[in-house]
Amino acid sequence: RHYQAVSQALEKIYRRYTPVLEVTSPDDAYLDFSGAERLYTSYTETARQIQQAVARELHIGVSIGIGSSKLIARIASGLQKPRGIVEVPPGSEKEFLRLLPVDQAPGIGRATREMLLELGIVRIGELAALPKMVLNQLLGINGIKIWEYANGIDRRKIRPRPLPKQLSRETTFEEDLTDRGVILAVLQYLCERIAAKLRENRQRCARVGVKIRYSDFTQHKVSRTLGRASNNAADIFGAVCRLVERIPFRRLRVRHVGVQVRNIEWNNWQLQLLPERSRRQQLDEAVDDIRRKFGFTAILPAETLTLRQKYRLEKNGFVLHAPALTR
Repeated sequence: RHYQAVSQALEKIYRRYTPVLEVTSPDDAYLDFSGAERLYTSYTETARQIQQAVARELHIGVSIGIGSSKLIARIASGLQKPRGIVEVPPGSEKEFLRLLPVDQAPGIGRATREMLLELGIVRIGELAALPKMVLNQLLGINGIKIWEYANGIDRRKIRPRPLPKQLSRETTFEEDLTDRGVILAVLQYLCERIAAKLRENRQRCARVGVKIRYSDFTQHKVSRTLGRASNNAADIFGAVCRLVERIPFRRLRVRHVGVQVRNIEWNNWQLQLLPERSRRQQLDEAVDDIRRKFGFTAILPAETLTLRQKYRLEKNGFVLHAPALTR
């Protein structure tokens, strides 16, 4: 959990500088600054700012490599650990790689390295000088990829984490209900869980839906678009309340309820002239901090406390009957 929390904190810092980010492990990530030349005239200075932000907020050091491809940036980041910055200007990739040990190239393990040493190949530059077909014959299809890497060719793109199409929280009641107040309290609690998950993933949603199923298994589904994308529980629950008003509450008991959010996007806030969104964002961050430290139930809307009469309350939330946590 600690490593996951630190990884999420690192990602949050990185996203201040660019929304195009690929996290490949808890302590490793690629940031794409293509098209941001007007914002970042000096990438070395930007890297230094990132280092300082990480050190100030997380008290750890990071090494950063700057290059025109994932290959160059990755190799450069390992040359001056633990807190170095190495920038390789565009056009100098082959010269940068030429004198490095051959096992610095991706795809070369111990067995391949020993085979290359038997051929007298010690440096990446010597590997790059071999004909491509020779490496293809020696190493198969992987040999072509190694030859390209040795020559500074890397066509891999930054692959941001894919956005989910939907995030939902649902539950089936142990006993079918007619109490509208309890049903709304459950829906509000589900909205709290969804909003917390969106913020955890650095995401927000633009569409909200509600599902209600009755004791005879008939059900109603309605949805609406928010005025603006949000990951605030009050915004989501406000939409849910307006949707519930459109659902004809029948005399039958309610068996199952659910909340779904769609049109999910990354949470890249833009500066606002009015401070309301910033204040709300700070409040949500404070709520998340409290829950991380003391458990999800440390702070909840007052209306949801009526659920204590029906559900057991634990540190990580109400123990719902037959919860369905789906995406």
